[in-house]
Amino acid sequence: MPQKIIVHISRDHGSKGSVIAEELAKVLNCNIYDDSIIDAIAKENGLDPEVLKNFDEKPRRSLLYRLSQGGSGDAQAQFVEKMFDFFRNIAETEDRAVIVGRCAGEALADVDYNVNIFVTARTGFRIQNVMDAFDLSFEEAERRIAEVDRDRMRFHETYSKSRWQTFENYDLIVNTTDIGIDGAVKMILEYLDLRFPE
Repeated sequence: MPQKIIVHISRDHGSKGSVIAEELAKVLNCNIYDDSIIDAIAKENGLDPEVLKNFDEKPRRSLLYRLSQGGSGDAQAQFVEKMFDFFRNIAETEDRAVIVGRCAGEALADVDYNVNIFVTARTGFRIQNVMDAFDLSFEEAERRIAEVDRDRMRFHETYSKSRWQTFENYDLIVNTTDIGIDGAVKMILEYLDLRFPE
């Protein structure tokens, strides 16, 4: 496996994709960029992170709504542009990194050492994970999954040339239902070894 690798992980809500990203970053001994992306971009640009969280993997609201709330008509587009620049800077300055979601695959489409992975799982498994993580009923977890995945899809399809779950856009699809977190990390590492033989 070469020294320079950027791994971008997209995920279905409840599939444990973020946890897998954390564990993978530990094995690769590199930084992980997940929710921390918001704070980093806010700090770099002198912005309020609480405002930026309203744009994070959320669908773009109508122009009329944005203006009625006193915001700029293209504040989210500006945020995404800054985020894409942030991802490109990571690819240029870091040997290895793991980035979670946020259309990073689109920003790094021309980076040869970027690997796009999609983490999914069976619906029942995802619902149970969300019930456990957020102390929700079955119905509440089911509703949360539908809402989060819909937001991610609309965000992705606004700022990417591809559809979110069009799997040909990913280098590897990992289903965590039967193999769990450790198995998923092992599978990703094996793929990286195959993809980048020494």
